[in-house]
Amino acid sequence: MFWRKRDDKIVSLLLDGWFRESSPLSKKKSIMVGSPGIGKSTLLCVMAFHLVFKHKKNVLVYRRLSKYDYENCLFYLGYEDSKVVQFVVQRCKDQNAINIYEELIRQQGISNVWLLLDGFHYQDIPAGVRTFKMLATSQQVDLKSGERTDAYCCLFPCWSRKDLFSVGKLIYKFHRKGMIKRFYYSGGSVREFTLSTCTDIIDAINNAISSVNDVSNLLNNKSSILTGGLQVDRLRHTFVKNRRAISPLYSKEWWKPFIYRSCWEQVIDSEYAARCLSLRLRSDALFRIYAWAKNTGNNSLTGAVFEILLHRLAADNQLDLYIFEYVSPNESKPPAEEQIAPRHHKAGQVRLKKKVRPALERQAIIIVKLKSTSNKKGNVAYLQFTVAGQHSIDSNQLKEMNKIFYPDDVKNADDTEPPIYIAVCPDRKSCKALRLDTKAEVLAARKVCQVFVGYYVENKRGIAADDQMNDLLLQILPPNSSHHYVDDFGLSAYKQKKRQRPKW
Repeated sequence: MFWRKRDDKIVSLLLDGWFRESSPLSKKKSIMVGSPGIGKSTLLCVMAFHLVFKHKKNVLVYRRLSKYDYENCLFYLGYEDSKVVQFVVQRCKDQNAINIYEELIRQQGISNVWLLLDGFHYQDIPAGVRTFKMLATSQQVDLKSGERTDAYCCLFPCWSRKDLFSVGKLIYKFHRKGMIKRFYYSGGSVREFTLSTCTDIIDAINNAISSVNDVSNLLNNKSSILTGGLQVDRLRHTFVKNRRAISPLYSKEWWKPFIYRSCWEQVIDSEYAARCLSLRLRSDALFRIYAWAKNTGNNSLTGAVFEILLHRLAADNQLDLYIFEYVSPNESKPPAEEQIAPRHHKAGQVRLKKKVRPALERQAIIIVKLKSTSNKKGNVAYLQFTVAGQHSIDSNQLKEMNKIFYPDDVKNADDTEPPIYIAVCPDRKSCKALRLDTKAEVLAARKVCQVFVGYYVENKRGIAADDQMNDLLLQILPPNSSHHYVDDFGLSAYKQKKRQRPKW
């Protein structure tokens, strides 16, 4: 059995509430919530054996099963004359389970029979078994104020990439290349990750995607209280937020992030699912996935959603960038090129009348139209997105693009501004560290068009009391700069007054 560090914390939290009277969780029912397929049922069964053999408790476990050809199951582990006894009831109906529970209480007393429930919706628990000690459920639980006095919710987080790769290597003997492919589809679900083949994983995710009618439910904590049969939670995985993103009010004590919902984050962490749903998700939902992936070091998902997000913003004319003319690390002095004054760019979508070659499509260039900043006609900018520390620039590709947007006849007419190239990073720090490869390609690219690096400026959105991002844009202060241009369409450009190495 593979045991995560976070599993150990969950067990410590549960036991502390059950056996330490001074605990703030003492004398409360434990409700363990989490996404499907991450091991909640396994942990509940482990806790049952632990309570019996370590703490000498009599434990009754009642499981609601949803698998085909299975019905509810009940099993008992306890003591009779200091000897361990057990029995199992297959296809156990609710009334039968209630009768067994009441008989055990009559024989041993309610304080001596610990009831653990698995797979029940909190609001649908039968009346006769509501005095449980622990409930494991995939459904979000909305405890009312009166219920919080004797119950609390505890998050069982989804699996990280590191933990999934560890269990894949140690238990299932998967090869690394295969695990990368599996994780691309499964995200943080250990159930999907460990299916027999990648085809099985794809089928499971496709089935979940096809069942989603309202994508607003995917990243809406409140609407996920009851998901019914829509399989929303198979796509939306719940994690504890990165420690830096948690308020000091909760982060000072290790157990609080697991029980306070404001410390939880729900995201689509399957890159495959995120790509499939990218046209249906709102920009703020894409940003939420991107920000989570970036904070947790999921570089592949970060890069994929970053590109999707910026494509969406550019299409909606809401892309906001700061740009600097690129200076190579080993350049002792600026390249001898004509200084171009700061310009106010106006961006819009460009539709190509000519067919773009496949080689250009593979390089993932997005083209935005720029408003003229002189008496010449406006042209375009070639954007490429990267989250890596190094990015390859292809001068031949830029030449091919210029054949479309800056052919020789247009260039010789001298009435149209030349295109520019921008390598776009997620933030100022990564923009500072970015290195374009190779030196020869950079020099060759500069002969084709001006080369810039830039970073995306996040649109800060209001967060309402329901913890959801709204469309209200909040005013943000730009970085210290002499020029920050934002036009009516949202594309901005920052250039220094003098051509020199940027001061970060």
